[in-house]
Amino acid sequence: MPSPETPSPCPGDDSGPDSIRRNFIAVAAATDTPAPGDGSRLLAVPLSPVISTLARTVGSILHAAPIFRFGESIVTVDELGKIEPMDSVRFTTWVEDYFLFTRPDTDSPKAQTIGKDKAAQILRSNQFRKHLRELKAVSKVRLPVWRGEGEARTVELAPEGFDPATSRFTVNTIPFADDMTLKDAENHIFACFGEFPYDPEGEEQVLKRRSFAVHLALTLGVFCNALFPAKTARPVGAYLATQPGSGKSLLTRLALCAVHGLIGENDMPKDDKALQTLLESVALQRAPILVLDNCYTLRSSVFDRFVTAAKHNPRLFNLQATQEIDACTQCFVSGNNLTLSEDLARRTLRVDLFVPGETKGRKFKKRLTTPMLDDPIFRGKMLSALWALVRSWRDNGMPMLEEVLDSFEEWSAVIGGMVIDRGLMNPFTPPPEEYGGDEAGRALILVLGKLVGEAALEKPPLLEADEILARAESDGLLATIVGFPQDARKVLGGKLKPLREREIRDSQGRLFQFGSRKVSAGTRYQIRFL
Repeated sequence: MPSPETPSPCPGDDSGPDSIRRNFIAVAAATDTPAPGDGSRLLAVPLSPVISTLARTVGSILHAAPIFRFGESIVTVDELGKIEPMDSVRFTTWVEDYFLFTRPDTDSPKAQTIGKDKAAQILRSNQFRKHLRELKAVSKVRLPVWRGEGEARTVELAPEGFDPATSRFTVNTIPFADDMTLKDAENHIFACFGEFPYDPEGEEQVLKRRSFAVHLALTLGVFCNALFPAKTARPVGAYLATQPGSGKSLLTRLALCAVHGLIGENDMPKDDKALQTLLESVALQRAPILVLDNCYTLRSSVFDRFVTAAKHNPRLFNLQATQEIDACTQCFVSGNNLTLSEDLARRTLRVDLFVPGETKGRKFKKRLTTPMLDDPIFRGKMLSALWALVRSWRDNGMPMLEEVLDSFEEWSAVIGGMVIDRGLMNPFTPPPEEYGGDEAGRALILVLGKLVGEAALEKPPLLEADEILARAESDGLLATIVGFPQDARKVLGGKLKPLREREIRDSQGRLFQFGSRKVSAGTRYQIRFL
């Protein structure tokens, strides 16, 4: 068997523990090494008094094992894709699945478990770390990755296990068909995505609406995450609705479920300090996705920096030190009448959902529920469909979108190209207008309901801005709706925009449509009873 001074030969690059164990057994058998004291035939590594030599030998042997350098940490990846930090106590027994330490100064070498102090010396040594492979990400499904260079460049599904070309580890927890036809893929995607109330924006056909194209772009972006290296800026995915029950949370989960299943969602932190703590935790975990649900307003320089930064410097918990980490997280937000800061709006792909009437009682051809999205069969079919779209884009020459999104050029060129290749609208077309805050929206609907409720059915009122403001003031809702600006009319106009074409019930329970975009002008708003 090789001496401690000579690094042991590395097994083949097969990352499974069982295959590595077989490789080590084969090495031991070939060198006719006596079995260690426990009777098993594993490779025996004599304990060396020189730590650098021992660390070099251990690192060389474990090169193909599922233990990696992950940033500044050392971690393992199990058969389900779980990343677990390696510490000195765990290492003492974990390593014995691959080889056994022996004392070379005895007549009959016997296996010996090393102590945590020696384990810590090995884990911290440069000689050990340089033999470990660098891990950049773990995926629990097979994702598209680049292959080849220049004219030979193409896209394939990542292999199972560790991929040296991308430094990604893939665990195939959701096997899926890789040969679904494009027609079947489009039919499945439309069946799942097509019945949501995407804001019409002048188009009757759902497939021609901007918000549908944005949702497909966000879904493809999650599936194609491995095409973009760390430090690639990714836009925020925002799902907005004018009222509860429109499907914004469900549609957000649909964008993520194929790759990630159901993931934890976070409420918007109460202030920037709490938000900073959350974002630092996400950066330290190198989480690919962050979801902020039920947001009312998003105006934060802390969040803006996180979205556009190529690197993060989160503070290590309970320590004064920081750690530099490549940015890899894409953020998703959702909310009713969510308002975004001007800076964040430019960095956001926005899906607007608009239900003109009541959200309850709507009928759907395909009823989707949250538990369905975590079902392996549902996820597998969605993965097959998304891969069919990517294959079609690849086979069509991988056209890139030229009208890219500022600050997100690489991401938008590729993902935009995939969406345009399917004949959909450019997902980076600017949205029509911003929606007002949720609390202000509810107060405004209440004021409009009272004003319209006082009118006769045969004579719908033509409301004026001053009339709406006066009623809001008398009801004690003026500050809630417009705050305390110098130009209340201008603010009110912005708050009324999302309500145009909305179906609302007045104080008598009658249904009316507020200010159609085609007939509203200036500060006067048409009312039509339904």
